[in-house]
Amino acid sequence: MKIVVYGLLINGEESYLRVSWNIMDFIIIIFSLVSIIFSSFNIEFIKVIRMLRVLRPLRLVSRNDGLKIAVISLINAVPAIINALVIAVLFFFLFAIFGTTYFKGSFYSCLKDNITDFYPIEQIQTKWDCLNGGGDWIN
Repeated sequence: MKIVVYGLLINGEESYLRVSWNIMDFIIIIFSLVSIIFSSFNIEFIKVIRMLRVLRPLRLVSRNDGLKIAVISLINAVPAIINALVIAVLFFFLFAIFGTTYFKGSFYSCLKDNITDFYPIEQIQTKWDCLNGGGDWIN
């Protein structure tokens, strides 16, 4: 109905496909129609299109000015959220490097059940001492 009322594209600034909310609405409707038409076929691509039905509630946003403001605000906040995410990932990466270099295998120990009496247990300090003496290096 909107296409008939406003015109598809060449009826000026208020044409249906010149408003971004209507473009989103048009894409959602096209995907819905394609999924309905090809629903009898068992094609993997159609299953992906069916998943785009999640976008249907966004059609409500195009009709409500308060929701438009909220969605536009969320979209405008994305760059700031990405900046904070990059800083958080950088800190996680630094702490991962520090933890790896600090602990570096300190949670492993030598299971001394199989070590023979000929090998002194006091000399076992590293993984290779444990394995040479007949022990098991376990976490």
